[in-house]
Amino acid sequence: MHKFVRMRNLLVVPAALFCLAACTIGGEESDYAAGLLGEGTPAPDFVIRSTADSTSFTLGSLRGGYVLVEFWASWCPDCREATPVVKRIHGEYSPKGLVMVGVSFDSDETEWRRYVADNGLDWIQHREQKSWKESEVAAEYNIRWIPTLYLIAPDGTVDFATTDVEAMADTLAVRM
Repeated sequence: MHKFVRMRNLLVVPAALFCLAACTIGGEESDYAAGLLGEGTPAPDFVIRSTADSTSFTLGSLRGGYVLVEFWASWCPDCREATPVVKRIHGEYSPKGLVMVGVSFDSDETEWRRYVADNGLDWIQHREQKSWKESEVAAEYNIRWIPTLYLIAPDGTVDFATTDVEAMADTLAVRM
């Protein structure tokens, strides 16, 4: 009996830790969005290497209109789930002047390129070539979860930031 009680007690701690982890992993949008750059903050500039024509330019060079930056990865289940909404956003707001930039944290270039092609992600795509935890861009934008989306205002400041793609779609409906 004594061994049974000790074994049961040993299982209680991992079970409690699992519940806490599940709350973090399946947390509310605000949990993941905590710490994102706030409205009016200058958007950190970075170099974008476009896959379409291998050109390089800076995010700052896109000023003058709204820019939507989506931080994502092809291996990310939540990013894959968000893809249809991101495509809908592109289809609806690109003709109105929205410039979209995908910033991927894929380490496997072949898989990344395949996902972009197979899903028709025909806006600017950039691959960081390192994990988000090693990326300077991710650190500057306080990325804790992907997908994370930033709407950059025409003046180069953050207009809205979220980990909820539908919230971004709602915001764009008001802005554009």
